[in-house]
Amino acid sequence: MSGGIFSPLENLCDLDNANCHPLVCFLCHEQYEHPCLLDCYHNFCASCLRGRAIDSRLTCPLCGHQSIVKGSGLPPEDRLLKFLVDSSGDCEEEAQCANCDLQCKKQDLDTMYFCNTCNQPLCAKCREDTHKAKMFSRHEIVSLTKRTKDIHKKCALHEELYIMFSTEKKSMLCINCFRDMPVESRAHCIDIETAYMQGCEKLDQAVMAVKELQTSTREAIVLLKAMIEEVHNSADEEETAINSLFSNMQDRLAERKKMLLKVVQSQYEEKEKAFKEQLTHLASLLPTLQ
Repeated sequence: MSGGIFSPLENLCDLDNANCHPLVCFLCHEQYEHPCLLDCYHNFCASCLRGRAIDSRLTCPLCGHQSIVKGSGLPPEDRLLKFLVDSSGDCEEEAQCANCDLQCKKQDLDTMYFCNTCNQPLCAKCREDTHKAKMFSRHEIVSLTKRTKDIHKKCALHEELYIMFSTEKKSMLCINCFRDMPVESRAHCIDIETAYMQGCEKLDQAVMAVKELQTSTREAIVLLKAMIEEVHNSADEEETAINSLFSNMQDRLAERKKMLLKVVQSQYEEKEKAFKEQLTHLASLLPTLQ
């Protein structure tokens, strides 16, 4: 009874040291694929949770809280997290070499390259065979993973680097976007570095607020566990006191019963003796009367 529903959370403090990427599964240490959301609000890949359910209950590998699952034995998909994963710059599933059509899986993207001049991906072999020629010496070739990350630094409309941020529209702007804006809207623009620093400050404040909430939640959990333990101990003491009281009452009732039965038996014996004496006396008078 004492703290039953809270006991799985005793190791929550260990999670602070995990330092996991928010888009990486805690079990397989890979980017989420079909992320599922448990009742305790922890996420895991569907493949990592498959087969773990017992009697329609799935125990969270992190906190131990049990979630009720039905049908496939998996919790519902976390659509928000899936959207974040799909929107991430690291979410490309595969790439195809523009020269030899070689398909490269996500886990092998580090072996692929991208020619910014040709605007096409290249495998390692084609990079050596085709782009080592003198005519390609001025081509800018970078790692595909680096290009995937850098591409999000450029404006999708003008292919220019982002340099400004609009606090009015909450969007990044390249030089052409800034130039095409109405004059009154330019007053709401700040440089991208300032926007980044302000965003970091807001994020730090949000993280601190979340940590304070976590701390207060843990303190509330500890307090509730102590209260439940106190209630449990109090109930045990009350139960012991009630059992002792009734046991004493039963003993006293048994003694009272024994005493009353003894009194009744004594009265019966006295009356029986008196009646027998009277009967004997009457029996002795009968011959005389006859």
